[in-house]
Amino acid sequence: MGKLGASTFFAVVTLAIAVFLPVTAVAHDAGTFTVLVKNDQLTPNEPQLIFNDSVWWYNVDSTENVTHRIVYDADGDGLYNGTLDWDSGNLTSECEKDEYGNLTDPDCRITYEIPFNGTWGVGTYNYQDILSTGVINNGTIIVLPDSHDSDENSPPISGYEFGNDEEEQELDSEEGGEDSRDWLLWVAAGSGLIALLLIGVLLLGMNSNDFEHAKDEIAEDE
Repeated sequence: MGKLGASTFFAVVTLAIAVFLPVTAVAHDAGTFTVLVKNDQLTPNEPQLIFNDSVWWYNVDSTENVTHRIVYDADGDGLYNGTLDWDSGNLTSECEKDEYGNLTDPDCRITYEIPFNGTWGVGTYNYQDILSTGVINNGTIIVLPDSHDSDENSPPISGYEFGNDEEEQELDSEEGGEDSRDWLLWVAAGSGLIALLLIGVLLLGMNSNDFEHAKDEIAEDE
């Protein structure tokens, strides 16, 4: 086997080091999800988000003299003034502006936004769109955890609904996490083995030439 070049040796060693380095998880980038507020429905009605995303409600109902109000009653007291409650106030489809682009009515709103990254975190939020006509459209926001977050950086779970069997869901979550870690360990082990084999082939090629060279030097000395 011929002697390999220095560049090849460097590439193999670099590969071996890379496969043993820990994989760094990339956190989910914050995004904004738009829900259209229509006269008879919310579109989409049940979006799924990732923790750190925001929801932006946009009133597109141009019905004359009709306003919408996005509300969420976290404590179930029938009011919308709690710390974890939502109340958008009246949303209209259009706000008048003066010649300078300023709102003639500072309380006029077309949109409403809620960030799910602190006060509101992972969970299921059943909310309502109350029209000034008395009609109510129901909607749901589902916020999923960011799978890249570490345990110490886990978001608050205010509003989270575990369902009928809390222990079973927690157990399933733990088993899923262990399976994922086991799979990554197998991949890392396989990559490491391949790198070691490549290094072995390289060393065998170098040792063969070095051995012949050493024999020649010994013969000359004798």
